Amino acid sequence: MDCCFNYIGFVRREDNSASRNSVVRIVIKEEYVEGLKGVEEFSHLIIIYHLHLANLNKGLKRVRGGVEVGVFATRSQHRPNPIGISVVELIKREGNTLYVKGINAFDGTPVLDIKPYDEWDSILNPKVPEWHKIEMRSRVTDSF
Repeated sequence: MDCCFNYIGFVRREDNSASRNSVVRIVIKEEYVEGLKGVEEFSHLIIIYHLHLANLNKGLKRVRGGVEVGVFATRSQHRPNPIGISVVELIKREGNTLYVKGINAFDGTPVLDIKPYDEWDSILNPKVPEWHKIEMRSRVTDSF
């Protein structure tokens, strides 16, 4: 069964990057603005977005930290359903615009949904494999 989604807004950023360190705007379409009521009471949000620039023909395996793994064991944007999620810090809301920090999406990325981040979403010290730790460390040092 196939499905489709309505975009509720778009990521807008001034720099030409996908840096998580930049404050970016998420501009919500006017017909969804009333859905933002109360969102400014949260410090963090979960943004779900369409990875519209991803290449879907990359196969189902990746090499991470020298280990071959399946795409579902990675954070790769090249996946069967190009859906991205980011936990962001909400800096402020102005009308239909959210100013956030922590999303690694390009300018024009379509937003599918927004959810508040709360204690249900927090897992302390999750178990992760060593190859994942190596990969994440390399991403952090490469982004500076």
